Amino acid sequence: MMAIHRAGIAAALFAFGGLARAQESVPYDVAHDEPRGVATDSFHAPARLSAADGVIDSGPSWGHAGPWVEDVDGDGRRDLVVGDFSGLFRLYRNEGTNQEPRYAAAVNLKAGDADAKVPIY
Repeated sequence: MMAIHRAGIAAALFAFGGLARAQESVPYDVAHDEPRGVATDSFHAPARLSAADGVIDSGPSWGHAGPWVEDVDGDGRRDLVVGDFSGLFRLYRNEGTNQEPRYAAAVNLKAGDADAKVPIY
């Protein structure tokens, strides 16, 4: 039992020592969550999307949204489809252009006459 205890302490000290050395190599004038070695302008700044009925969000159910941009209605403009943890999909038809989309109010995506839905477990 004593050997296991000593081994555990040795492992913890080794890990802590490595962590302390790793922290020493980070410059003090750089935030810890700032990307390093990657161009910081690789992505556009986040922006809230709006539709005719207001800000587009993930709906009344909890969880993360699953957005997808696709020409759903065949008019050549990419529409926005947002799925959520309720299993439903909301369709925002693009009434603008692909370069400057303008989304209509949300409607549930249909499969025949019923709302399209996937089971969420």
